[in-house]
Amino acid sequence: MDGPVAVYVSLPLTGPRGADGNDAADGARLALEQAGSRAGGLDVVAKYLDDAAPIGESGPPAAIRQWDPVATAANARAAAQDSTTAAYIGELDNEPTRTSLPITNDAGILQISPGAGGIDLTAPAEGYPDSPGRYRPSGEASFARVVPDDGTEATAAADLAIELGYRKVDVAARDLRFDELIASEFASAAEGVGVEIGHEGANAALTIGQTDGISLLPGGRRADGPGDEVHSIAQPLAPENLPGAEFPARFEQRFDRRPGPYAAYGYEAMNLALQGIAAADDSDEEFRAAVVDGVLDSERPDSILGPYSITEDGDTTLCAVQPYSFGGPRSIPGEPICPGG
Repeated sequence: MDGPVAVYVSLPLTGPRGADGNDAADGARLALEQAGSRAGGLDVVAKYLDDAAPIGESGPPAAIRQWDPVATAANARAAAQDSTTAAYIGELDNEPTRTSLPITNDAGILQISPGAGGIDLTAPAEGYPDSPGRYRPSGEASFARVVPDDGTEATAAADLAIELGYRKVDVAARDLRFDELIASEFASAAEGVGVEIGHEGANAALTIGQTDGISLLPGGRRADGPGDEVHSIAQPLAPENLPGAEFPARFEQRFDRRPGPYAAYGYEAMNLALQGIAAADDSDEEFRAAVVDGVLDSERPDSILGPYSITEDGDTTLCAVQPYSFGGPRSIPGEPICPGG
């Protein structure tokens, strides 16, 4: 294929997830700049799109925005209809990814998420019938992610409960498919490490958030905000805990701000996309299929996240997740942990 080729980047650039989305987008931007906007012998351009939109039809202020399925689908269709598209980076969260992935997959486009850990995106999952096939209308896998799946997060929460001395945990799951799936994963992991699930006599409660991880609240109580003893597990490692210690300084020098946790994952997502494009440039295979093949079942020995592989189903072999302790308004990251490690 003759260049330039395009990488679409679809993330929440406004709204409540705007800070994380912009961190991931700027991480991707930095990776592309450092590669000289090239992969193999091809020039690469990035197209940055917002998957958030104003709430409601009456046009409220721009600040009142959230993830929007219409905007997300439009972003994916724009990539699918662009003959130069080589890869699509997005989305940051599970629900937007469930919207865009069938569209990019049907077009044979590699999609890489810097933040979506939904188990159903790569494997069968309770509450999500026909997963992951429902996201693969082409019949082939085309999705990869650079964060561990939500099951890894739930397993880490069970390990943390044992570490904190919580022997009986009340699982505060709402009547939602995502909550029920994570609650089931936590219960399975908890049984394996000797944590009982139940309400009466519980010495901690577990709460589940689709964007802010899993939290353990002491005393079996449930809370709306952080307290002195709240502990949580989330997927992205804090910048100071990255193996690639030079990344935060490089990011700050380029963008004049410290990176948030998603910046490194956007950076790695772009590097992974460039790896696929470079592999396709030397391939006799159809271009988009070759980009996918250059990423799935591949090795990443020198990433800033540490060495890892992408499985043939698109999962990362990285297992490290981030524990946080909340004291007043501040969240303090602890040492990264690997469930069962």
